[in-house]
Amino acid sequence: MLLLFPVAFGLTLFLNRRLWGPARRIGIVDVPGGRKEHENHTPLIGGVGIFAGFAFCSVLVSFDLSSYRALYAGMGVLLIVGLLDDLHDLGATEKVIVQTFAASLLIWGGGLVIADLGLFPGLGLFELGWLAVPFTIVCVVGLINAVNMLDGLDGLAGSVVLVMLFWLSVIGLEAAEFSALALPVLLASALAGFLVLNFPVPWRRGATVFMGDSGSTMLGFALAWFAIDLVFEQGINVPPVTIAWIMALPVCDTVSLMLRRGLKGQNPMTADREHLHHIFLRAGFSPRTTVCIAVVITFSLGGIGVLGWRLGVPEWAMWLPLLAVFALHWFVVRHAWRTMRLLRRATASEPMEKTG
Repeated sequence: MLLLFPVAFGLTLFLNRRLWGPARRIGIVDVPGGRKEHENHTPLIGGVGIFAGFAFCSVLVSFDLSSYRALYAGMGVLLIVGLLDDLHDLGATEKVIVQTFAASLLIWGGGLVIADLGLFPGLGLFELGWLAVPFTIVCVVGLINAVNMLDGLDGLAGSVVLVMLFWLSVIGLEAAEFSALALPVLLASALAGFLVLNFPVPWRRGATVFMGDSGSTMLGFALAWFAIDLVFEQGINVPPVTIAWIMALPVCDTVSLMLRRGLKGQNPMTADREHLHHIFLRAGFSPRTTVCIAVVITFSLGGIGVLGWRLGVPEWAMWLPLLAVFALHWFVVRHAWRTMRLLRRATASEPMEKTG
């Protein structure tokens, strides 16, 4: 079983290199220009390699995968539609419909639903009741788009998702079913193979492959599946707030951005340059440093959530500082120019770099 992890890594790396030519011939490439800072026509087939490496190695595992059929179906649907979007720029409505369908597969095909939000003083267990299904759909679609919106720098979305998969795997160590640990680790191994070609490194002028919408939406769906499965199906008594800490960075960034756009009367799904990582870039941080900062933030927030759970910190006491994190994020982005001035003073000597 342990050999499958390096196999997933190697297969994903191999496929992402081999698919460069076919992707360029078909036209599945990201063309420089507009808001994009990379210089070359870059293949958008990272998601294909990640899914292939993960799915192939999953077939070879020694445990029953029948309860995960909807996981692979949902990932496959989002992968295919994401490729079509990368080719033809589908509308926001069409994409949300497909994402909602994937969320329905998670609920009715996988039997997963967010039944409650945990324990609160004076309320006890905050059960969602009839709101559980629509709330689950909103959360799944929201996380899919949160990861998709995070994919704005070489290595950013992949690295942040890798850290979140790490913390989900740590929680999965407590699960009775080995699949709750093995599948997140398998996906993380495949993702690491992709990051070899995507992460910004000094000796390369930019990423040689992007994950595209196909990869980012697929990964967001997989994260939602693993998270809900760990909290509500594995019987390990991990509270929802722990998962909220692990997912905090992309979720805060997306919710904050959509609220600001809504207050301005703008389309919340429109792409722009108002994400947290854009503030770091405009403040003078290099793309590589910005990615590393996001990784450190994600690792730290996830560590707080997991440590609080392991130490038995009351759930309400974990929700309050998480709300403070959201408020801090809102302030930082809402007052972007003031934030940039403060950051520039700390990083005046670091030159900007281009993504590729």
